[in-house]
Amino acid sequence: MELSNLNIKNGLCISLGANIDSKFGSPFESLLICKPKIEVIINDWGNSSKEQKEEKSKFHANFFWSSIYETLPYGVENEQPNYLNTLLLVKSNSFPKPSNKKAKLLLKELKMLEKFFGREKTPKGKKWLSRCLDLDILWWEDFHTIDEELTLPHPRFMNRNFVITPLSEILSRSQKITKFDDPKWSIN
Repeated sequence: MELSNLNIKNGLCISLGANIDSKFGSPFESLLICKPKIEVIINDWGNSSKEQKEEKSKFHANFFWSSIYETLPYGVENEQPNYLNTLLLVKSNSFPKPSNKKAKLLLKELKMLEKFFGREKTPKGKKWLSRCLDLDILWWEDFHTIDEELTLPHPRFMNRNFVITPLSEILSRSQKITKFDDPKWSIN
C-alpha cells in the first residue's frame, strides 16, 4: 500500500482502544492516563536513536490526537462491550531512520505499556478478545516490514472505521475542505 497516496507519508500512526476496565479504571480513564505516557514513549524513542545522539539534536514531534469514538467490537464471536478508540498521528522532521529494529523497539515499549495497564497476553490462536488497552502501530513513514511480530503498514487499517474516521478527523484539521452544495446533487 502506498501511503503517500493518502497524504500521510511523513508520520507515525498509532491506534488506541479499550473496552474493559484496566487497573486505572474505565476504558475512558485508561485512555486519558495513557495519552501522555505514549507521548513520553515516542519522545524517548526518538531521542534514543543513534543519529540523534550523533547530531546532538533533540527529537521534536508534533502530536495530533483524534477525538474518542465508541465503536462496536470488530470480528468477535462472543459478546463484548463496545470499544473506545482514538488515533494518534505523530509528525516529525527528525524521526529515526526507519528500520525493523527501531520499529520493534517502539512496539516493545507499547506492549510494555499495555502490560502496565493490566493487559494479559492473548492466548495462541485467539484474537479480538476484550482488552483493557490495545495499542497498534499502523504505519511509520513509508516503512514496510512483514514478519511474525510486526507488519507495517498494518495490513487491515484501511478496512476499519475505528481507524478511518479518526484519521479523517485529524487530516481535516490541516487540509482545507469545503462542501460543495448544489440542488442538482442531492443525497438521500
